[in-house]
Amino acid sequence: MKSLIKWAVENSPAMNTLMAALLILGALGMGSMRREVFPEFDLEIILVSVPYPGASPGEVEEGICQKLEEAVRSLSGIKKQTSVAREGGGFLVLELENYVKNPQKLVNEVRSEVDQVKSRLPENSEDPEIQQLTIREAAIRLGVIAPSTDTIDSELRLRDVAERVRDDLLQLPTVSQVNLVGVKDYQIDVEISEDTLRKYGLSLNDVANI
Repeated sequence: MKSLIKWAVENSPAMNTLMAALLILGALGMGSMRREVFPEFDLEIILVSVPYPGASPGEVEEGICQKLEEAVRSLSGIKKQTSVAREGGGFLVLELENYVKNPQKLVNEVRSEVDQVKSRLPENSEDPEIQQLTIREAAIRLGVIAPSTDTIDSELRLRDVAERVRDDLLQLPTVSQVNLVGVKDYQIDVEISEDTLRKYGLSLNDVANI
């Protein structure tokens, strides 16, 4: 080490050249590096969602949300829980305490508690889905708007435009993630005649469970 320092002192022109080369390489590297205004981080959230086709928000609140809240109430590491009941399903958002270092362990605990109340959920509700969310803070928010209409076709066209904008943005070398917010899920409506049901001895529930 001493000999290296002595060489550097005695050969200052060479050291200046080496330093300049390092600075140039660093500048070139910065130009090709993938940059993020806000680095990715895990927002400590666990989401429990339960579809309940055909149910009103009140039925979802009583049949789904209240039971989910009761199921996880005794777990430690949960800072805040928020339930949302809407037509056709509900979900429970669990915000974890800062000291939780292993969110996946708590996900497993939540799943275990929810499994114990599955038999108490409404008969027509679907199986609960539990996941940990990784949310990235948005650097830019971009809105895609259209004239206010209530037709399904206009909603689908608006979503199609938003998806194409998202795909175009993802082609940019400095963009790593684009999320759509506020779009409705795709839905398929199936119309069945009562005569056909009677012909085959089926009910609407029989068809829904296929």
